[in-house]
Amino acid sequence: MKKLNTLAAAVALAVGSQGAYALTPWTSTGGLNAPDLVIYTSGGAAQDKAYGQVVTTTLAAPGTVDVFSDVDPADPTQTLGARWTAYYFTGAANLPSGLAGKKILLEKRIYGAAGYGVVPLLANTTKGLPLEHLNIAPTKQADWVAGATAQTWQQTISATNASKYLTLVVSDAGFAGVEPSILLKPGTVNYPVPVNQVTTGQPEAGWPTTLTTIPTTGATAFTILPTGGLVYGVGVTADLYKVLQAAEIRAGKLPNTVKIGAYDEASLPSLNRNVLASIISGNVGSWDQIKIVDTTAGNTVKTLLDPSILNDASVNAPYVSQITGKSPIAVGNRNNGAAVGAVAYSVLLNYPSVANSFAPATAVPNTSTDEDASLPIVKQPGGTTDTGNLLKDWQNGTNLTGYNNVKNGAGYANRWGIAINNASGNSKVTAAGTGGDGWRYIKIDGYAPTLENVAAGAYPLWAEGTLIFHTAKASDKKWADKVNLLTALANDLGSPTVANVVNSKQAWGTTGVFGTTVDPRGFSASIPLNTASPVVPLTHKKAGGTHTDIVPVADPNAKGGLALQLK
Repeated sequence: MKKLNTLAAAVALAVGSQGAYALTPWTSTGGLNAPDLVIYTSGGAAQDKAYGQVVTTTLAAPGTVDVFSDVDPADPTQTLGARWTAYYFTGAANLPSGLAGKKILLEKRIYGAAGYGVVPLLANTTKGLPLEHLNIAPTKQADWVAGATAQTWQQTISATNASKYLTLVVSDAGFAGVEPSILLKPGTVNYPVPVNQVTTGQPEAGWPTTLTTIPTTGATAFTILPTGGLVYGVGVTADLYKVLQAAEIRAGKLPNTVKIGAYDEASLPSLNRNVLASIISGNVGSWDQIKIVDTTAGNTVKTLLDPSILNDASVNAPYVSQITGKSPIAVGNRNNGAAVGAVAYSVLLNYPSVANSFAPATAVPNTSTDEDASLPIVKQPGGTTDTGNLLKDWQNGTNLTGYNNVKNGAGYANRWGIAINNASGNSKVTAAGTGGDGWRYIKIDGYAPTLENVAAGAYPLWAEGTLIFHTAKASDKKWADKVNLLTALANDLGSPTVANVVNSKQAWGTTGVFGTTVDPRGFSASIPLNTASPVVPLTHKKAGGTHTDIVPVADPNAKGGLALQLK
C-alpha cells in the first residue's frame, strides 16, 4: 500500500510539474491570458524557420507554443506569417530566473525586411521609431481562425481591421541577414526605405535618411550578436534554366550526358561572377548579347536565342518588345535595405564600399510603356517569396505580383529572368527536374549554393547574420529579462544543431544556415563538412564585428586547428 501511495505521489508530482509549464492562451471567457513578458522584434526573414525552431526547442516548455500570424495568400498551409508572427509560450525550465515558467509573448515582424531590423532601432537618437507590430493581447479567441496545424492561429490583416491586430511600438531588437553597417550607406540602394503602414497606407513618418553608425559604447550603446551564417542564391526562370543547360552542353561546359531539365548538382548550369555582375548592374540589356561558341557545330558563335539551342531545350523564345524589337533580360534585384541585395551587390559588384564600383540597376516603373522600352527589365521585389513569385510570373506569362504588366495576347509577357534570392526556396523540385515552381537555382563560377561549397570557399554568396538591441534600457524595468531571452535566441540561431533541423534539402544538395568557428561557443568544422552539424571555418569577422564588404578568410583560431578543403 505504501508503494502504491509513493507511486501515486510521484505521478501527481509529475503532473503538477507539467501543469506548471502548461500554457492555455485563452481564458474561460475567450480572452487572452495576459503575458508576463512581451518582446517585439523586426527585420529580415532569412532565419525565420530557425527562429521558430529555437522558440520550440530552447525557449519554450514542451507543448506550450501557440503561433499567431497574418495570412500569406500564396501559402494557405503556412505556419509563419506573411508579415508578422507571434509566439506565445511558457518559458522553459533551463532559462534564467525571470523567464522560466513565465508566460512569454515573442513577436517577429518581417515586413520591410532587414532594414527594419536596423533603422527603426536607431531612429530618434536611438530612442526608436514606433512600428506596426502584431498585438494579440487585446484580442479574443473568436478573433482568430485556427490554422492548418494544432496551436496555430491566423487572420487576414488589412486596413479595415488593422487597428484591432496591430499596435505602434518600438522594436526591442532587430534582425539582419548581414551585419548592420553594410545597410547604413545613405544615398545608396543599400540604405533602407520605409514601406507603407497597413493602417494608413502611407510610409512611416519620421524615417531617418542619414544614419551611418551604430553606437556600441556609452549610454546609448547597442549589443550586436552573431546569429550564424546564411547562404544566398541566384534563381532563373525554368525556360532560361533549360536554355543555359543546352547552351553549356554545346559549349562543352556541361557533358552531353546531362538531361535537359535535370536538377542534380552535376546538371546545374553556371554563370560566372562577371556575367552576373553585368546583368544585375543593367549593363547587359537583351538576350542576343549573351553568346556561346558552339563546339558541336564547328565553333560557330551563337546567341542563346539561336533556334538550335531553343530546339535542344524544347522551349520557345521569350517575349520580343514591340518597341525595341529585342528580348530584354529580366532582372530581379531587391528592395532597398534588403540583406539579400546587400550581399549580392557586395560580392558581385563590390558595392557600395569600393569607390567607383558599379551600382545595381535602377528598377523600371510598373507602367507598360516604360517597361516595354527598357533593356533590361529591372524590378525590385520586396521579399524572397515575392522574388519567387516574380520569377513565376515571368515564366508563366502572368502578373500576380504586379511587376510583369506588359500584355501579350490574352496574357502577359513570358520572359527569361534572373533574380537574387535566398538559397532555400522552391525545394520541391526533384533531381529529375519535376515539381516545384517555375524557376530554378544555378551555380556561380561552377559551384552550387550548398553548405559544402560555402565551407570550401568555392561558393561566394553568403553572409553572417546579426541581432541587435540596446545594451541597457533604464526606461524598461524588464529589460534584463528581455536581454537574457534575446541572447538565448541569438545563440541558438547560430547553432549547427538548429541548422540541421531547419535547413533545406535541395535536389542539388543541402543549403540554408550554419554555424561558424568564430562563434564564442567554440564550434568545430570538419572535412568534408558534416551537413548534420554544419560549421564553416571562414568568416567576415574583423575588428570586433563582421563585415560583408570584405572577402571572407579562414579563421586561424578555429577549434581543433584550421583546415580548409580544396575544391
